[in-house]
Amino acid sequence: MAVAAVVSIPRRLAIPISPGAFRLLLAMIVFVHHISSFGFGPYAVYVFFVLSGFWVQSMWNGRYSKTRNPYLTFLVSRVWRLAPVMVLATMTTVPLLLLIGVPADKVFAATPLHFAFSSVFLLGYSWLPYLPIGSAWSLDVEMQFYALAPLLAVFVKRAGWPLALAAAALTSLAASTFIDHPVLPKNIFFFVVGMAAAAFDWRPSARFAWLSGLSVVAITVLVTLSPWRGLLFGGAHPQPIFAWNAIYNIALAVLTIPFALCTVRQPSDDLDGDMGAMSFIIYLFHWVASQWFVSISGPFSVRLEVALISLVTVPLVSTLVLVFFDRPIDRLRSRWVRQRQQDSRPVGAPVASAT
Repeated sequence: MAVAAVVSIPRRLAIPISPGAFRLLLAMIVFVHHISSFGFGPYAVYVFFVLSGFWVQSMWNGRYSKTRNPYLTFLVSRVWRLAPVMVLATMTTVPLLLLIGVPADKVFAATPLHFAFSSVFLLGYSWLPYLPIGSAWSLDVEMQFYALAPLLAVFVKRAGWPLALAAAALTSLAASTFIDHPVLPKNIFFFVVGMAAAAFDWRPSARFAWLSGLSVVAITVLVTLSPWRGLLFGGAHPQPIFAWNAIYNIALAVLTIPFALCTVRQPSDDLDGDMGAMSFIIYLFHWVASQWFVSISGPFSVRLEVALISLVTVPLVSTLVLVFFDRPIDRLRSRWVRQRQQDSRPVGAPVASAT
């Protein structure tokens, strides 16, 4: 695994889930969120942001900062990693949206330039009048993060983790108070938590990780079985308590941080790497299936059938995309980054091992 080579990973498993498998679980939580009244999707996205912060800090220090034109190499690599699947998902999703009855004037409400640019480079996607892939709003935030990540990496390292986390928390709180739109400042706390964990080599103990994960499961089960289940379940007619769902998701994501940051220290093989890649593909390709589900107005049995078909079909399609599309393209990207690492070596320096 290219990413795993950047971080020292102990042989002993502290928790029974590897990094790729955990990311796949988070993607499936988002999937279920969009085909049910289960209001748990934002939680998974926030945890994704923590993991993204960790890996970007690790990769910047361990790989990209050692390449020729580091910032340019980093940005090109990140776009190269995300854009091909995003473009394929858009080309697949748009016709299917029209097929299930979404009006064309709604799908194509944006200017062609805005639509094309944000569908490739992701920046500005969440500002489209209509998001053909609704879940891709977070990729816009991710790309904003990538643009500032090298600067943030330096800030986190020089400021120290207490100041970095405090500044990030205050920024997120202020931005959430005054900005309604999803932008990086509203979510920067989660990214910086991951970056600080990588920069200062924070390794949650197995006991702490288990306590974190089991607490999240226990709270979710208890809320589901309690009179306050409306906090977690929305649907067409949510209870008034559902207004607190956003804060609930944030609190659960913060509680999950030790568990999430323990997963990145677990051993990872090629299969686990494929599961991690699958998480991104499912995250994009499930959207049209969720819109098909939403468009069904029949009885519960029909909607359940659509949900089950979607839960089977989307992973199968995603597997094909991984094997025949995403994996070959990503090999080219990794090769290009390695070449730029070698090009940056001083004359006479030994060739670095591949990452």
